[in-house]
Amino acid sequence: MKTPRRALIKTILALLFLPVIFAGLNVKTSYAEGVTTSLTMSPMRERVTLNPGDSYKSAFRIRNPETSSNNFSYRIYNQPYYRNENNEVIFENVDNRSQILDWLTIDSSKTGTLEPGETRTIEFTITVPENAPAGGQYATITVGSDPDATENSASGSALIKESVAIGYTIFAEITGTTIHQGEVTNTDVPSFLFFGNISGSSVVKNTGNTHSQAYYKLQVFPLFSDEEIYTNEENPDKHLILPDRTVYSETVWKDTPLAGIFNVKYTVEFEGTTTTVNKLVIICPVWLLFIIVFAILALVVWVCTRIKKHHKIKENA
Repeated sequence: MKTPRRALIKTILALLFLPVIFAGLNVKTSYAEGVTTSLTMSPMRERVTLNPGDSYKSAFRIRNPETSSNNFSYRIYNQPYYRNENNEVIFENVDNRSQILDWLTIDSSKTGTLEPGETRTIEFTITVPENAPAGGQYATITVGSDPDATENSASGSALIKESVAIGYTIFAEITGTTIHQGEVTNTDVPSFLFFGNISGSSVVKNTGNTHSQAYYKLQVFPLFSDEEIYTNEENPDKHLILPDRTVYSETVWKDTPLAGIFNVKYTVEFEGTTTTVNKLVIICPVWLLFIIVFAILALVVWVCTRIKKHHKIKENA
């Protein structure tokens, strides 16, 4: 039969090592993806290298799916393509990397209507001036719902059932003195979490004059093993960093367990430079922290009581 003292010690040790036990317990989360059925585009982006003085023609296709129950009336317009410090696309900002908007001409009709199942090719031309600056130029050709569409006189139903906009992005590099350079100015992995997912974050700065790809890798290992329990090495996060941009990014392990102790390795590669941070990460929910603190306090009280009782016995001896 176990003595109360031995049982208490074993209970406290079990509580202290609960984070390690939880290392193999994953909480699965499902993520629903929004699907737009009113308009599709193929392809959705293009990377092209152009010389000053070039005249370049290209095209993409738009389609109203067969599953659509309505005709789709559209309007085409050009927008700048700009990414902010959180790598979010903002179509309103115009800067010296948006000059391509003045060189871009839509050769097809800028308005039209697609019946269900109908596909249309949209053609455009980029005419690069002789004095075009070297480096990156960016724009989006947006196909959106035509706000001036009227009701179908035959059926009496609206041509547009929902507001939709979809964009064809152009990443152009103008030849000349193109500069590919940049740096990783900050990397971090939180060492202690009460809740949430293990993640690595970084700040990447593109100091060149054209776009470059950054790669983000996250590897997670158990406390006492070199065998990965999570890695995105084969399919790392990728972000195209535009010139003159400083971009913050996070790479997240979405199935992080509720609690545990892990060795985490976070690596960022950009413009030939590799920056790595290694951290011991502890995940301890507040409720578990309270249990551990309570157990430690209980142990202290029990030890003090035992010492006091022992002194009493000696005094009475």
